[in-house]
Amino acid sequence: MARRIKTQKIKEENGVTGSMMLITFFVSALVLLLTLPNIYLDNHIYYESRSIAHLHRIKITLEEEQALIKAKLEEINYKENVLNHDIK
Repeated sequence: MARRIKTQKIKEENGVTGSMMLITFFVSALVLLLTLPNIYLDNHIYYESRSIAHLHRIKITLEEEQALIKAKLEEINYKENVLNHDIK
């Protein structure tokens, strides 16, 4: 009696399988979960720094205006003192 050797055919998978799709989906979701907070924080920091820079420019402008007003007030006080001194 001759022995028959059973040969098993190795099934080769061609194309995309369901497990490959699941792995791709989970990796994509993980990448999004890790990058979206960073993008949000970067944008939030950018717009906050723009707001701070705008307020800083306003502060500098107001300080310069305050210095001009103080100089005018000193000039007015000086003129008033001179006029009061001349009248006496």
